[in-house]
Amino acid sequence: MERELKLRVANEDLGKLRNASILAQSEATAGTPRLLTSTYFDTPEFSFHWCGASLRVRSVGKEKIQTLKLEGSAKAGLFDRDEFEMPVNSDTPDLKLLCDQIPDDSDCGKLIRDETVAAQLKPVFVTRINRSAFELRQPSGDELELALDEGTIEAESGSVQIAAVELELKQGDPDMLYRVALEMLETVPLRIDHRSKADIGYALLVAEHSEAVKAQPVRLDKRDSIEDAFCVIVRNCLDQVHANELGVVSGHDPSSVHQMRVGLRRLRSALDLFAKVIPAAPGFDEELRWIASELGAARDWEVLAGSTLEHAGANGNTDEIRPVREACEQIAVNNRQRAAAAVESVRYTRLALQLALWLSRKGWRDEMSDEQRNAIGSPVKPFAADVLRRRHKKLIKRGKDLADLDDHSRHRARIAAKKVRYATEFFASLCPRRVVRHYVEALTALQDDLGWRNDAVVADQLLKSLLTKAPEAASGAAFARGFLASRVAADHQTLKKLWKRFKLLSSPH
Repeated sequence: MERELKLRVANEDLGKLRNASILAQSEATAGTPRLLTSTYFDTPEFSFHWCGASLRVRSVGKEKIQTLKLEGSAKAGLFDRDEFEMPVNSDTPDLKLLCDQIPDDSDCGKLIRDETVAAQLKPVFVTRINRSAFELRQPSGDELELALDEGTIEAESGSVQIAAVELELKQGDPDMLYRVALEMLETVPLRIDHRSKADIGYALLVAEHSEAVKAQPVRLDKRDSIEDAFCVIVRNCLDQVHANELGVVSGHDPSSVHQMRVGLRRLRSALDLFAKVIPAAPGFDEELRWIASELGAARDWEVLAGSTLEHAGANGNTDEIRPVREACEQIAVNNRQRAAAAVESVRYTRLALQLALWLSRKGWRDEMSDEQRNAIGSPVKPFAADVLRRRHKKLIKRGKDLADLDDHSRHRARIAAKKVRYATEFFASLCPRRVVRHYVEALTALQDDLGWRNDAVVADQLLKSLLTKAPEAASGAAFARGFLASRVAADHQTLKKLWKRFKLLSSPH
């Protein structure tokens, strides 16, 4: 298993890293800079790529090394994946050498055993990297390799220059990867690298877009402690956040912005849910609010330009709505670029590394008493039941006379409903399935109604701002605002029924 943390750096900052204090302070030994020439092979149909694998032969002096890497996980720049490496006698791969290591019933195993695949292999791109490698031996006994890479990735369709930092764990605690990265971040600006060199190479050949990733179900065991459950839930939230980072950065799919924002909301809700027993590190909430707000502006304009104005133009007023939609779409694109810049920023890199380190080393334990540590070791089920009851009770209180509340009060009820939904999803595996299903169905229907009503309130504010941002859209904006107001008024009875249905239910536990 290969465990690497990948970060990007500007070419002009590589020299500063070579003189970084961490290399001077630790027992660091530097090898002679080497030129690594790696040729990646695949079939004309890119069979290995679509299988989630990369196959290369690397030349280091006279030595030739064949490497197969399988698809793994990549979170906050940390790549965990299976790697199979061996010397070869030629410039081309020898797939037979891999047969003893890859199961024959796996997709990749079938590929390497297919003689037609071996016959079709051809070079698809080449990386030429000048690498300075440092062995870092920490007093704690942890051993890492820090590689500073500078070079190009070349294919027939074009080439890309790269400058990168790779930290590979050789022995010891994975926490050290984040510690070293955060220390280097104090020397030069670094950014999370969402793609491996193979990913970048294939991007020169294949037009691919990162798809938006929804949250996976949280699986808890009734024997889990409060701390165990906290780790599982927070890691689940972070997985969703990190899975959508590349989609936000590429800017192709607005849904990635939405799903990353959802992941951040879930994460903040989880930290709040456990706050009394496992307090978050100072500053986390402020930074999470910041990145969420950077994504929020893009999402609000996307919703307005899409579904909201689509409804407004459904009654034959497309000509009047068209300039409004065009103006909103342009603002949405601009805000999507702003969101991408935020995810690419040093500030976000630092936050992602700090969160990963805090979770990995269970940093909350540092300031706890023995009594507090014992408390979070108790079973999670009673804690979950208490949380669900309290969250449900708070929603019932805030939702009194829900359909007749003003926008601000209804917004507070909507937030309470969202927190109930997240808490229920976090602890669903601890509750009777049938009870959870009925509860979530009623809550989802209520949330959907409150959600589009909130979209209407936000849309009204955004449409007002168009008077100065796009005067040519003023007439259409006024029509859209009137249309949304009429829809909200017509929804009064529906919201009353949805709330009445939900009030009859008890919290699942």
